[in-house]
Amino acid sequence: MSKPVLVDQIREQLKEQLNVMQAAAAEARENATGDETRSDGKYDTRAIEAGYLAGAQARQADQLAEAVRLFESFEPPAYRPGENIGPGALVECEHEGEIIFYLLAPAAGGLTLPYEGFDCIVLSTDSVIYQELLGATSGQVLEGSGIMVMSMT
Repeated sequence: MSKPVLVDQIREQLKEQLNVMQAAAAEARENATGDETRSDGKYDTRAIEAGYLAGAQARQADQLAEAVRLFESFEPPAYRPGENIGPGALVECEHEGEIIFYLLAPAAGGLTLPYEGFDCIVLSTDSVIYQELLGATSGQVLEGSGIMVMSMT
């Protein structure tokens, strides 16, 4: 599988997650304002709790919408052997005997997809590992995490 195909899969997964989260947020908003959560007295907090849930789900939907927007224009560059790792790189690493792929992306950090029989973890810019990988080269061991960079594309 190529890096562009992987990025397309991430786009699709983010869109699916956004649809689910938007539906959940709409349902939570309806529950927060519906008759079933109307207060039965001053100690009844169902409406307040439902409102908090609706707000949190709306924020998550907004974050997913922003990730979808960023990935719509995300065209990661191709890297050649020997180049320093930069944004958009797909990096093959070894950590404690396990092969892991990392995609340095503008959003969707933590998303994990299968890639060539291994896990590919999306790293966003606020990730410590993303920051450690920036500027690294093949064969380098990252001091903070003990991850060895095998290759990148």
